[in-house]
Amino acid sequence: MTTLADVADAAHVSTAAASLVLSGKAKGRVSEATAARVRAAAEDLGYVRDALAGGMRNRRTHTVGVLGESVLSTPYAVAMIDAILTASRELGWSVLLTDSGGEPEQTRRAVRELRSRRVDVIVHAAMYHQQVHIPAEAANVAVLNGFADRDGVIGVVPDEETAARDAVTHLLDLGHRRIGHITHDDTTIAIGLRRTAYEDALREAGITPDPSLVVSGGNDPTGADASARRLLERADRPTAVFCYNDGMAAGVYRVAAALGISIPGDLSVVGFDDLRLISTNLSPQLTTMRLPHYQMADWLVRRLITGDLPSPATTHRFHCDLIVRGSTAPASA
Repeated sequence: MTTLADVADAAHVSTAAASLVLSGKAKGRVSEATAARVRAAAEDLGYVRDALAGGMRNRRTHTVGVLGESVLSTPYAVAMIDAILTASRELGWSVLLTDSGGEPEQTRRAVRELRSRRVDVIVHAAMYHQQVHIPAEAANVAVLNGFADRDGVIGVVPDEETAARDAVTHLLDLGHRRIGHITHDDTTIAIGLRRTAYEDALREAGITPDPSLVVSGGNDPTGADASARRLLERADRPTAVFCYNDGMAAGVYRVAAALGISIPGDLSVVGFDDLRLISTNLSPQLTTMRLPHYQMADWLVRRLITGDLPSPATTHRFHCDLIVRGSTAPASA
């Protein structure tokens, strides 16, 4: 970590002068030109002034800093934050939360703010499975629900491929052979991984994937309904559909009801995420893959706090459970 002495050396001033500038007490005591030089050196070196007393510099605060990327306002945040708070409380630590909105400059400022509060570790929580930029000044940081853009940073993500394969295998085991896939027209990592696994599961069952049974569209109710209609209005419609997420599965329910298609009598549906506001409020309740946000956060925080981190630091994939409910049934003759 950059020290005050490092800044003073870089600016060619005494440590006392650097301290006056960075503590806001330089007026009338240090020239403006010298003060500007000190501030520039601090900026270049990524120096963060300790917000606590100087005597705390070498002590631990037993605090976990959580930096969200637009995640704290999402449904996933409930499980993540619950796990972080529970694990930290059980181990006698406190938690400090902030959110950058995913903007690089805000992320950098948030990291500096957390460091100024002397947090011992930082959990960078991503809104969805993605690569995360870790500012150079971030130390003792790990990524929740993503992976870092540089080496030496541990990350945890859902095992997207195995989960999607399990979803499709569930339908295959029920006798379905014509299985459609509704996905999102975006380039996020999960989209590609889930589609690849869908196709691999079909091939493993001796079925050649039919590209016409893969429909992509907007990740909103209008887009979900449009995608579902493209599949279900076909004369040779599939007997089952694997959906990229539960919201798209809800679109299948709406269109199926409008077309007089029974779920699961005529059509089996599997979602992904297990967002309870959707999955347990559909009728019949939705069979879906449950994202392991609680387990990922719990595992990561406990290891950060105890220092029991695997070496080398890599990205760890967590199993997603198949939650079987009433939307899947054996394929009808």
